[in-house]
Amino acid sequence: MVNSDNVSRERGSRIALLTPYSGNNLGDAAIQDALIANIRMRLPEAQFSGISLNCDNFVERHGVDAFPLCGTGMPRRVATDLPLDAEWFAQRSDRTILNMGAIRRALKRVPALGFCLKTIYAGGRNLWREVRHAVGGYRFLRAQDLLVVSGGGQLDDEWGGPWRHPFALFKWVFLARAAHIPCVIASVGAGKVASMTSRFFISAALRMAQYRSYRDKHSREIAAGLLLQAAGDSVVPDLAFSLPPLELPPPAGIRAIAQGRMIVAISPMAYARPGCWPHEDRALYDRYVQQMSQVVSRLLERGCFLVIVWSALSDVNVVPDLMGSLDEESKKRLAGQMHIPTITTWKDVVALLLDVDFLIASRLHSAILGFVAQRPTVAISFDPKVDWLMEDLGQTDYLLQIRDFCAEDVIEALDRLALCRNSVIQQIGQYQHRVLPVSALQYDALAELAMASRCSN
Repeated sequence: MVNSDNVSRERGSRIALLTPYSGNNLGDAAIQDALIANIRMRLPEAQFSGISLNCDNFVERHGVDAFPLCGTGMPRRVATDLPLDAEWFAQRSDRTILNMGAIRRALKRVPALGFCLKTIYAGGRNLWREVRHAVGGYRFLRAQDLLVVSGGGQLDDEWGGPWRHPFALFKWVFLARAAHIPCVIASVGAGKVASMTSRFFISAALRMAQYRSYRDKHSREIAAGLLLQAAGDSVVPDLAFSLPPLELPPPAGIRAIAQGRMIVAISPMAYARPGCWPHEDRALYDRYVQQMSQVVSRLLERGCFLVIVWSALSDVNVVPDLMGSLDEESKKRLAGQMHIPTITTWKDVVALLLDVDFLIASRLHSAILGFVAQRPTVAISFDPKVDWLMEDLGQTDYLLQIRDFCAEDVIEALDRLALCRNSVIQQIGQYQHRVLPVSALQYDALAELAMASRCSN
């Protein structure tokens, strides 16, 4: 056993944060920053590394080191042709090259055989990459004291099926166990787990974790359907709610250009938009844009000042679609009544929201960041997780569904909010006051696990 005083002098705790985050989702970035800031309050010398889809982004924004989340990439693809590597050919004799040419001509005569061999080759190559990745991941974790899995989308298979994140989650929790470091699954969301393979991977990961919690009771119920013991786990709300006040930015100063008008922030999303979503639905997306453009027109007619914000960088693609759908009269009003800012971080979003009177949000973390800024919010839900958030905050009177809402519904919800704005802000504040002690206890537990692991290694 290593003396803890000596360990403390040698280095701080080393904590790896696993997230399927590439830099696009600013809500995931807020979660990582909240986690880092709160653990640093307890372990000031802690060092954070990422296991991420975008290592450069993680190091730039959050930590000191990073390792790729996946060995074969996301999504996994099967090669469509055998590789032609010039160096490989240069190392072989002319006779070998001639033999390869003969093989290729034979394969062209039997296409089915060629396809099978290509598939086997690609599968073998991916398997080798996975083995190399697992060995490298094991070595990476051997240098850590704690593995933390946090944030939304960790317990579902919507984005690519079982061999994407469910498999990656299982692999990393297994590697942490092999490396003899504790793994915690903290405040995660659960959603669609369609296949038996996904259920196996996720349930095994849950079983191997030393600590588990979920961001809402519904996610815990889904987890309990995968692992019976999960029914007794804690519910600790989304970690973005635990962002320390010192991490929050000052207001962006929008009120100075709004000239006394009511300010409404609109946060659209690219739900079902072809090229942006795993399940594309052009008709649904076009309907959404049409209704949101009518909302914009109605608010401009009322003399409101509008701010367009987004919590995922891919949602900026919706803005030209939305602006292009406006009628000519509304387009004339845009110059004096709308602000479209530059947004690259979650702090940009919160700074803007601190200046607005109301928010209309479609994406989950747009609504969450709105509540962090204590803004009354109308949510247009694309997924049950948005419903669960509004339920937890007592805001279901201002909840609409993306598949059947209309512009008039949004305007009416805003009018209801305006009548009781102060009481809604009070409700939001009370919720934050309730969740902070629960979050603090979780951070205490994580810090204790990291310390105990550091002292034993």
